[in-house]
Amino acid sequence: MKMMRYNRRLLISLAAIEIFAFAIVPLFILPPLASSSSTTTDNEASPQEYPSPLFEETNKGYQQQQQSTTRRTQGIAPLNIFLLLKDHFNLHRPQLENFVFQSLRPFSTTNTDNQINYSTAGKPTLPSRMYTYDDFFNTLQTMAVDGTFGNSFHRETNPWRTDKVMGNNEYVKDESNSAFYLSQDLSDFENEEGMTLAIVNTCAFLANVMVESIQFDACDEWNGMMTGFDPTTDGWGGVNNNDDKPIRLNELSAVNGRYFPASNACGQNGRLYQEEEEEDVDCSINDVDVSCPVDPLMDMRATVHPKYNYIPGKTVSEGFRNQPPPEFACGKKDYEGDYPGYWDGYTAEFVQDVAYPGANGRIDVEGCCFWGRGALQTKGTCALGKFNYYFGKRAYDEDRPARYPTVDFCKIPSVLCNTNVAQYGGVVYPELRWMVAFHQWIEGVQSYSNDDTKWEYLPQLKLLVGKGLLKSDVRIFIDKVSSVLTRGCDEYFCSPHTINFLEQRRDNFETLIYDIFKLGNGRFEPEPPPFYDYEYAEKWLHLKRPKIEGNILTSKHHELGRVQYYSQAYRFLPFISALRTTAKYGAGDGRYFFVADPGEGLRGFNAGLVNLASFLANAMAESIDHDSCEEFHWEKDIATGRYAISNSCGQNGRNYGTESCPPWQSFMTCPAATDAELQASISETSEPPFRLGPKPPPFQCMPKSNLPSSGFWEEPTNTLDNNANYPNSYGRTDVEGCSFWGRGVLHTRGTCNFGKFNFHVGARAAAQNRPSLYPDLDFCSDPGLICSDEERTMDIRWVVGMFEWIDRVQDYYDSALDWNYMRELYKYVDGGMSDDSFIDKVNLILARGCHLYPCSSYFAVESDRFLYSNEKRTNFRNILKLLFELPLSEASPNTPVAPPGGGSSFVQPSEPVVNRPPTKPPTVRPTTVQVQTPSPVKSVTTNAPTILPVTAEPTTPRVPTGSPIELSDITQWNDGETHVINSKETSFLDESIVVTRGTTFLLEPGGYVEAPLNTNWPAVRLSIGSMFAGTGGAINGSYADPSFLEGEYEDGGDGLHINNGQSSDVTGSKGSFFDGVVIVGGDAPIGVGGNALYVNGFGSEAKIYGGSFVGGKGAKDNGYSILVQNSAKVHVYSGSFDGEIKVDRSAEIIFYGCFKRDRLQVSGTFPDETYLDVSIRTSYGGEITLMAVSEQECDTAPSTSPTNFPTVSPRPTPKYNHGDRNTLSFAEMSLSLASMLLFGLFWI
Repeated sequence: MKMMRYNRRLLISLAAIEIFAFAIVPLFILPPLASSSSTTTDNEASPQEYPSPLFEETNKGYQQQQQSTTRRTQGIAPLNIFLLLKDHFNLHRPQLENFVFQSLRPFSTTNTDNQINYSTAGKPTLPSRMYTYDDFFNTLQTMAVDGTFGNSFHRETNPWRTDKVMGNNEYVKDESNSAFYLSQDLSDFENEEGMTLAIVNTCAFLANVMVESIQFDACDEWNGMMTGFDPTTDGWGGVNNNDDKPIRLNELSAVNGRYFPASNACGQNGRLYQEEEEEDVDCSINDVDVSCPVDPLMDMRATVHPKYNYIPGKTVSEGFRNQPPPEFACGKKDYEGDYPGYWDGYTAEFVQDVAYPGANGRIDVEGCCFWGRGALQTKGTCALGKFNYYFGKRAYDEDRPARYPTVDFCKIPSVLCNTNVAQYGGVVYPELRWMVAFHQWIEGVQSYSNDDTKWEYLPQLKLLVGKGLLKSDVRIFIDKVSSVLTRGCDEYFCSPHTINFLEQRRDNFETLIYDIFKLGNGRFEPEPPPFYDYEYAEKWLHLKRPKIEGNILTSKHHELGRVQYYSQAYRFLPFISALRTTAKYGAGDGRYFFVADPGEGLRGFNAGLVNLASFLANAMAESIDHDSCEEFHWEKDIATGRYAISNSCGQNGRNYGTESCPPWQSFMTCPAATDAELQASISETSEPPFRLGPKPPPFQCMPKSNLPSSGFWEEPTNTLDNNANYPNSYGRTDVEGCSFWGRGVLHTRGTCNFGKFNFHVGARAAAQNRPSLYPDLDFCSDPGLICSDEERTMDIRWVVGMFEWIDRVQDYYDSALDWNYMRELYKYVDGGMSDDSFIDKVNLILARGCHLYPCSSYFAVESDRFLYSNEKRTNFRNILKLLFELPLSEASPNTPVAPPGGGSSFVQPSEPVVNRPPTKPPTVRPTTVQVQTPSPVKSVTTNAPTILPVTAEPTTPRVPTGSPIELSDITQWNDGETHVINSKETSFLDESIVVTRGTTFLLEPGGYVEAPLNTNWPAVRLSIGSMFAGTGGAINGSYADPSFLEGEYEDGGDGLHINNGQSSDVTGSKGSFFDGVVIVGGDAPIGVGGNALYVNGFGSEAKIYGGSFVGGKGAKDNGYSILVQNSAKVHVYSGSFDGEIKVDRSAEIIFYGCFKRDRLQVSGTFPDETYLDVSIRTSYGGEITLMAVSEQECDTAPSTSPTNFPTVSPRPTPKYNHGDRNTLSFAEMSLSLASMLLFGLFWI
């Protein structure tokens, strides 16, 4: 009884304390943190919100104020200065809430509209729900007044117990305690200067918080996070930003404005959060590494942002082309080939179990749990490790004060945003999103000091205030602060990393100090005109970073139908670093890459952009598109499919080892060493799991004594013959001295070009006591140094291309014709940038050595064939118009120009003026009416046409179209209904159709779909549980017009794709084909023909009861009539097949009837007596099953099990299927509970 009375008294006392603490005191001192600041995700239970140490401490205001005179230590701020600061802010609270704590409308998660002057008229914002004024000041108080050690536990003096939720302030006076700066180091901190210092430091902090998190109303980092608003565009923050614009993918950081790698969780904007380099960040405290260890078994998800992240089943008005990705997730691989893949924002599907790299190079998400979180998006193992060292479990375990003694922020960083709370007892700490930001500011900004630049934050803050906050000083200050916060250094050129939203940080800071707090007189200083120098150009390029990375620095994934991905060989930061080297500091002897001329103002800047666009247009075609630093085999004998191994000596009729410099520069030529032995490096993306098919061996150089005849590699048989005396196009049959094949971003070739590079920037320059960029590298003796695996070469591969551009293009002058490149460049700019002869001549200079053919120049390259000329022209025009957004005049009629719009590949052509030849139609049987039975039966035939002429008028799409293929159209059906095409009026010409999300497409006699010219998209694509039924009509893949396009886009397009889309058996798509339907792959007169039918993915299935399937005809190879991959199945009961069939990667094709197999040939008759004789290739576990049927008697009955192939179980469903969460609806839960109840009653 005594114990019970004691407990009762204790409960009554605690209740009284709670009433006092949570109901009475806040009315007089500080408003409590609104409960709306904590969030729960859709896929987790609502966590229990325990009282946190922070909000217990904020109720001691007046008691602490009495003690403030004894606490004027260097580290913490007295309470009275904080209260004075808060009073000053409260005077401006309406303006601050209207400006600082506002989110952009497309991202705001508030449930109510603006109230009572919350938003300035015309400003597209709403109040932030995640970040509020009261939350900010509650956390500011404890971080300024108590510092890092406030409200802490200590294992010896104040141990944590399960029933103890409050720490104490025993260690706040410790000399090592650090706090947010409010001028506490001044003797008279209550004077005007002290208050100004406190306000300016706080405003600098808020100016950065606004762009990092508040404007997006987000605590967790997003996949595709933007790096800035381009004020010149019609987008967020652009020229027409005064309305509620929806989220647009082309404003985000994505490949072609549509592909988002799931591995972005490992790092974005050039960073790898869990693999930070020592030279980039110092993560030691007292010579002890405090970074978080990376555990590959970590498994967590980010908070679901209800306005940004894709959520299955939610209604999005934009629909097609506008589906941002789901939230970040990290976790271990569960099986071989378990890759998270990428999110396709156009079709709203996750393509998984494919090796799809992010810009950071990762293809998995193991240990990638350290993405940005909190008000400053604190990210990386170092920053979170430091927070854990001071605030978390590590501090407590090491006998230091700790606010959160049981929380290991390295193991569960998700606690910062209230996600995955079950892992730490369901406790929510809503103040952490602010706490981690304040600590990052204290640790990374306030304590910053650079001995080299003599720039130290606090002295510079005081100097700024002492000089009266002049606008010029304010801009320099906030730019340096932003650089320190985001890059760890104060000079602009100290790092190539992008300072996200640099202009917005500056504008926020100026608005706060000038317009809201009315400090200084700097607002009225005249705005200086732009100074168009290199620094201006680099900042401008950083603003364009998402589009440069997502549209120029992209390569094609050969295992994904050449879907584009972030190039791994050519990345943005090395590009900027190399450009800075060659344009600002030079590439030897006064040679500079031209990007701006300050003396010419905007005209000079535009000319620099045109020069850069010309360079990038060539680089895209030469190397970036292939993701290759070193030249590879592309020249072969089309008749035999053989590649000469001596191609390393030269392709296209060239012999690189004899291309000497002219007499006046002959001393620069590299000697071709006959004893050299080199082999080209192999890029990761040319090997498994990125590319599985056979390919020629890498280039090599070897003496004749070791390899007298280099031989050939034969593509059809995948065999290498080193004994044959097989010549390349120049006639070489050996590889002696052949080490000067193409390398770098322009695939610089030949002894002269390598010799000049070595003479001006390599070891030879250093040997002759001239300035050298690479004094320790001899590019003549080992040209492979340009592409070796060292991180240093990521810059060199750009520098060598820029040097060649300076030497051969910028310095080009034809004295006979008085044609000077720089003069013509300015003429092109002054003429409205419409004359395509300019870029054609530039391309000829780089390829041939002269601007007109025949060449009179000594540097002329004697060859009749040059790749990519039209592609380079198209790239150039699209970079200028779509990316750089220069004011181009209308181009000449024959110029391919892309229309404006985002999310595009820059190498797709428009419709040429010339008439194109039609896709070759098959010889088809008469069409039939639909037969809706599972088994084939004879049906009545009709004379309806199956292929309409290509001169037919295109139809107007019935729904808005748009496409990742810049110059073609796509129509999407995703409404779950049935769409019928059965006449000319309902058919589509020059249009691809995407059918997704359980929608049905019925093709009947008289209907047709023909894909646009020169596109790698299929004519029809099914995904995510959609269905196709064809009873007649035709589907034609894209025709590859050789008169218009060269290079990688020389292949025909596929006819019909049946895809899964989300790697689940329930999301597999289905297709049924009956007599009369015709599926045709596109022809390719100089490339590879397109496939007729492509069935892909676990759960996807096709049943063929009839119809014609014709692979496209190609000069290099024909397309397959059927291609089956990745555990898909095809059942064949009848039909006509013109072209080989391929079954790949655990897929299966089943033939019903009387058949036999002889190696690659399968022949026999179907039950309807249709004869089959087709060649079928299998690889990687593909299966062929010959199945007898009861209604047909066979002379030799085939087996009813797979023939000579092992049975392969389908791969498991990927774990990270973000597009289809495993959650129960209310109805499902009700049914489940009802079933359990009935079962219980029955059991009773």
